Amino acid sequence: MLSHIVLKDFRNYVDLDIKLDNKVNLFIGPNGQGKTNLLESIFFLSMLRSFRTSQIRDIRRIGGNGFYIGAQVKTEAGWSKSLEVEYTSIRKLRIDGSGISLASEFIRQIHAVAFSPEDITIVTGNSGLRRRFIDMLIASLTPRYLTALQNYSIALKSRNSVLRSQKKDVDTLKAYEQILAQNGVEIVKYRQDFLKMLEQEIKELLKGFNKGNVDFSIRYKIQNGVTNQESYLARFETERKKEMFRGQTAFGPQIDDFEILYNKKPLRNYGSTGQCRLISLCMKMAKVNIFASRENDNKPLIVLVDDVTGELDQMTKSYFYQVINKAEQAFFTFTDLPSDKYFDEAKVYKIENGIVIS
Repeated sequence: MLSHIVLKDFRNYVDLDIKLDNKVNLFIGPNGQGKTNLLESIFFLSMLRSFRTSQIRDIRRIGGNGFYIGAQVKTEAGWSKSLEVEYTSIRKLRIDGSGISLASEFIRQIHAVAFSPEDITIVTGNSGLRRRFIDMLIASLTPRYLTALQNYSIALKSRNSVLRSQKKDVDTLKAYEQILAQNGVEIVKYRQDFLKMLEQEIKELLKGFNKGNVDFSIRYKIQNGVTNQESYLARFETERKKEMFRGQTAFGPQIDDFEILYNKKPLRNYGSTGQCRLISLCMKMAKVNIFASRENDNKPLIVLVDDVTGELDQMTKSYFYQVINKAEQAFFTFTDLPSDKYFDEAKVYKIENGIVIS
């Protein structure tokens, strides 16, 4: 459970210091006051990423030189830690006051799942949004996956730089290709395994929504002919001349996609808005179930719900609340107090222009 949070120059918060001691918490106020910003700060602590933007500079307060997030996290089992993130000209991470140099050593101190109206774009948007979703899910649970992603990303950037240079040294390209092949195969295998898990979880959720008659599946659209390191390296040999002309690596997990099928049809192309919203909701709920089911994981699970329940019917909301109640703590944003019984014992915080009135 998140028991205390401090924000400085984060979005529209100049200096915030509040205690949070309830399982269900409501941030209430008109639009544009900073409710979603609070959810974003909690999510940032979990993954050093925002669920709203990929640009760190967008997070700091306008006119500020950086931002700071500090929090105290504890569990009923007695586990407690102090987490601090500071972004100025350099990034500083601290756990219990001790400096942490690697992001992989900092993230996953808490598990956070954020629900927002923009989740539908995981289904309807470009392939990068779907890759980001699955990559963040796997990285939240598997440290090795994050390392493989980082190794691959560095090698890919370096190889593309050589491909665009005047002197396209083949030996240098081959050196990066070895790294790409090794880590690329590992990335693909993790994605295949987790997509199967995600598919099964969503099927079970659809039954809970009385949609058990839906034929649902997820198809990983991997690059043809790339199944192991040898085939990866062989593909590089085949594609290298074309890539030297184009100045870019033409294949790999950085352009893979996964196709969501609803009654055997691609949901992105043939699904209704209602179907797309339901599946995007299920994808995030499946993430909650996956986190909650992990044995020997004593990290607190926190759910962040940004104004997504208003469009749900009562039956859907009831099942949604049932699933997210597996989390140790939940934070919701609303413009007005909700009437659902689920919130009868919720702690209410009123938000006015970056100021929290508890």
